[in-house]
Amino acid sequence: MSDVTSSLTVGCQAVIVVAFGTSTAAKVTGRAAYADFQHWLSASAGVPSRLAPAVAVVAVAAEAATAVAMVVPPLVPAGFMVATVLLIVLTASVQSMIRRRVRVPCRCFGAGRHPPGTAHLARNLTLLVAAAGGLVMTTTSAGPAPFGSAWVLAATAGVAGALLLINLEEIITLARPVSTGPRPRAREETP
Repeated sequence: MSDVTSSLTVGCQAVIVVAFGTSTAAKVTGRAAYADFQHWLSASAGVPSRLAPAVAVVAVAAEAATAVAMVVPPLVPAGFMVATVLLIVLTASVQSMIRRRVRVPCRCFGAGRHPPGTAHLARNLTLLVAAAGGLVMTTTSAGPAPFGSAWVLAATAGVAGALLLINLEEIITLARPVSTGPRPRAREETP
């Protein structure tokens, strides 16, 4: 594996570990978080209520397994494959929710505050590119990346990229101009 490919692969691994690890943690931090996720599946994602508990278990287990696979060298290609499939499903779900004008905050990667929108779609597509790219690189190259300064830099960049993607909704909210409302008209003074 070339140094560039190795570094890119490590960066993609870091992105997927952080994204799926954070997503899993957000859903299982307590009964309320898990119950919110189950409810969200039926209220927003279109999963029938009777299937929501089973889908929730499968989704959380798949996300957790994907995050773990990214740090176990023999499992990395399988982890990238599962991440790619999950992200295709998540991206299609977000697109469907946007089309159906779902107004419930997105719970794909934690407790979002805004309904699914272009930021969620962009985040999922970017994660999908990382997962698919990592899959291609690990299946067409031989051997894991050697540990060194390039590895550390790539892992750090991947973690930073994942944190930006996870918090994209909040970053966009902060970047929007603050509306102060209509400006009062200046009163004309009479002499």
